Amino acid sequence: MLDIRDFLKINHISLSRFINYCLYKKDKGFYQKNSIGTHFITSPEVSQLFGECIAIFFLIILKKYKIHTFFELGPGNGTLMKDLILSFKKFIKDSMSFYLYEKSIFLRKLQTNNLSNLYSKSYKINFLKKLQFNKEPIFFFCNEFFDALPINQFEKVNNSWFEKRVTYSNKFEIINIKSKEKFNKNYKNGDIIEISPLSKLYLIKILKHIKQYGGGFLIFDYGPFSKSNINTLQALHNSKKCGILDFPFQSDITYHVNFKDFTNIAKKLGLISYGPITQKDFLFFHGINERVLDIISKTSSKEKIESLNKQFERLTSPSGMGGLIKCIYISREKIDSAVFKL
Repeated sequence: MLDIRDFLKINHISLSRFINYCLYKKDKGFYQKNSIGTHFITSPEVSQLFGECIAIFFLIILKKYKIHTFFELGPGNGTLMKDLILSFKKFIKDSMSFYLYEKSIFLRKLQTNNLSNLYSKSYKINFLKKLQFNKEPIFFFCNEFFDALPINQFEKVNNSWFEKRVTYSNKFEIINIKSKEKFNKNYKNGDIIEISPLSKLYLIKILKHIKQYGGGFLIFDYGPFSKSNINTLQALHNSKKCGILDFPFQSDITYHVNFKDFTNIAKKLGLISYGPITQKDFLFFHGINERVLDIISKTSSKEKIESLNKQFERLTSPSGMGGLIKCIYISREKIDSAVFKL
């Protein structure tokens, strides 16, 4: 196959295609050769407390809705699913099925290694490379899945819309190409619209399944309560911020998701949306503070106590993950939504 640089010398490609190539291209893509935690860290990798709080959320719902299948999108190292299963094993003796959907061959191997010892006759674990579901109620969940999906950007300049595309001439560059896309007249010059076609496809497929069979979708991701019309694309290389063109194939590229788009799609399908709320509020409601105090009361290790306090602070800090990451839940059935009314 033609190398992307050779291709770009004679043409230009969409931003989403460039991002997809950089992140997911076999053997070259960032996620095909990096474990989670190499260049950045996610909440499940910070502490098992995160997964335990999510387990409590689902355990509360399971008292009313007897659903036995859980499905994670973009499981990374498999840490969140591992913590969820370990928590469930303490309370649920019924047969359960767990599915992990992952595009990266490299990460699927990590997930298999991390979870294989939890497999049993009653707790079945399945690793998927294609997004497919059984015809049954399913609880879907994901953490920082949508912000890692490719996007396109459109900018309004002199009352005309231009698409940002990538070209290459000695170095990668982003250029503006006149677009045929039509957007409403409420936007002003300088506004940038970010659209992730793949996010919409994933979301609609999952929500249609929930609409027909039941279950729900719990989503954690980076983004504001109300997204502005600005460029939110960013990249991390060796835990430091960089431009998305600076280290192709060697940096993680993300953007801020638009939760309003998620809730609008859910509404059109006749589903109920809860949130968004901050990760901090979700974790506090589901007992992270009490869990930390309980563990501290049972240990005399200063190192463990210090480590636990750092984990707690990182997960819940309003200026960090606790405030920047938001959470929404979408379902067909009503739930006790007190957590989403904080």
